[in-house]
Amino acid sequence: MAYNPRSLALYNSTPYGTAGQTINWYNYATADAVATVIAAGYFGTGVTNAKKLDVNDVIDCLCVADGVADRVALVVLTVPAGNITVAVNTDASGA
Repeated sequence: MAYNPRSLALYNSTPYGTAGQTINWYNYATADAVATVIAAGYFGTGVTNAKKLDVNDVIDCLCVADGVADRVALVVLTVPAGNITVAVNTDASGA
C-alpha cells in the first residue's frame, strides 16, 4: 500500500513558546507495516505535504489495521523539499 493523506487526521494543536509556535497531533491508520511507515518518504515530500506536516509534529499510528495491529508513535524529523522523515518515539532522553 502507500501513504493515504485522507487517513492522517489532525486531532489537536498545542501552542508553545512566545512566537506563536504549535505542535500538531495526528492519528493515522494504515494496512502497511511499521517498517514501511517509518521509511523516509512514506509520508511524501515537503513539497506535497508542506501545508500539513511540520517538524516535531506527532503521529499516533495504527499499522496493519486490517490484521494484527501494531501501534507506534512517530515524531516528524524533517520536512525538506525531498522525503519527509520520521522517528519512532521511545522513552524521552534523560527520563
